[in-house]
Amino acid sequence: MTFSTITTSRSYLTQQLSALNNQLSDKTTQLATGKVGTTYGEIGDSRLLDIQLTQKVSLIESYQETITISNLHLETLSLSLERLESIRQDSKSAMDTNDFILQNDGQTQTQSRAELLLTETLNILNTEIAGYYIFGGTDAISDPVAALDAILDGTTGADGLRSYISEYSEANLGAANNGRLTISALTTNYAGAVPTDSTFTIAEDGAHDFGFDISAVTSTLTNAAITGPLAADPDSFDVQFTGQPNLGETIKLDLTMPPTHTETVSIELTAASTNEAEGTFAIGADLEETAQNLLTALTAEIENEAQTTLRAVSDEWAGDEFFTTFSGEVPLRVSGPPYSTATTQTSGASTTLEWYEGRNTSTTDARADKNAVIDSDLTAQYGVRANETPLKELVQALATFVAADFSGGTSTDEEYYNELSANLRSILQPVGVDQSGIVDIATDIAITHRTVSLTGERHVQMKSTFEGTIADIEAIDQNQVAAEILQLQNNIEVSYRASSIIFNLSLSDYL
Repeated sequence: MTFSTITTSRSYLTQQLSALNNQLSDKTTQLATGKVGTTYGEIGDSRLLDIQLTQKVSLIESYQETITISNLHLETLSLSLERLESIRQDSKSAMDTNDFILQNDGQTQTQSRAELLLTETLNILNTEIAGYYIFGGTDAISDPVAALDAILDGTTGADGLRSYISEYSEANLGAANNGRLTISALTTNYAGAVPTDSTFTIAEDGAHDFGFDISAVTSTLTNAAITGPLAADPDSFDVQFTGQPNLGETIKLDLTMPPTHTETVSIELTAASTNEAEGTFAIGADLEETAQNLLTALTAEIENEAQTTLRAVSDEWAGDEFFTTFSGEVPLRVSGPPYSTATTQTSGASTTLEWYEGRNTSTTDARADKNAVIDSDLTAQYGVRANETPLKELVQALATFVAADFSGGTSTDEEYYNELSANLRSILQPVGVDQSGIVDIATDIAITHRTVSLTGERHVQMKSTFEGTIADIEAIDQNQVAAEILQLQNNIEVSYRASSIIFNLSLSDYL
């Protein structure tokens, strides 16, 4: 053997030892990490599948983050709506028509209870979770609902609910507090000192939606001619006595109420010997006195209905206008002043407090305000606006009841209280409706919550399956790698011994 051959052999052995050390290092790393390698290239033919599955796991993790946040929002919404539904039910009890007891502050006890419920309602509607106001339609930076004092009394340059109630009350009751009706004085003709006929007229004060609208007049009165009401606005009718009626005969006046004039209140009076009984008028000494008695009784009954039934309807109308703002709808207030002679409404956009300041763009579906992508081609929608009809009606009913003024403490105030509380109770629980609108919203949220939860569970299962497959592709057989390490260690040891023998040979030894 030549010297060059020996040198080549030494170089080859060195390379072999280095290669064995590299293999040992790789196998040791595999044993420590439990994986075939640190790059996809080391995986082999399964690298494409491994990449695809890893991407799917990453996508699922992003969905899971969204689901975690969405579940928090949805759970809070569900609990909040559950409490709001309880408040709705408690509010019906608070507006007790048989509990007219004034406190020293001028409020009834029921108004105080309603105010507490309203305060809690507003606090719930301003619920915020990590920067998201759940009743604001979408992400917001401030409370979507104004404070109670601002809603009731407004702020500088923006009127509140009490201003609306006052305006609508003036517009509906009129200057005479009788529902905008004009009641003439009695006109009597005589034959000498004996009256031959007596007439009075009741008429509407114009063509508009405010106040009473004369619907019908029916009579069984003998010797009394009823003319009207006329077919077109303003309606009016005349009552002309040409003689005395008989005891027990009646006259009935039907009046419709704003704003739609579909609800009717009826005033019926019966001819009697005295007017001591409610709903009667006295037959006088002659037809003039009888006509005056009927005129006086009708005037009193109309005024009473105006200051009780009509005033309650007016408050309800004012509250509805103030709070109806969904999808950017503009509240309407009475054109004026003066309000007692107003015939039209006007936009309150620039002069009315915005009680709801959350998302309020035009839409028919507030749920679409909040979107959470929880899977490919699957988006959860759970936006809720505090001015949606069911929630708005709860706030409207409570606030209108709290804002009403019963402080006079008279029998008329009590009757007005009874009428208003009954009307507002019907808003909270309409006749013939078994399930409230709040429950309908809660059902939407519950369905979405279940969808999100089930999707989250499916993601957990899919992620586990994908990670298992990835582990199978990337993982090593620890027993096999351990055996390979032992084999490499033995090979290296043998190679070192062989190398040491060769590397220690001298030229004389070789010769």
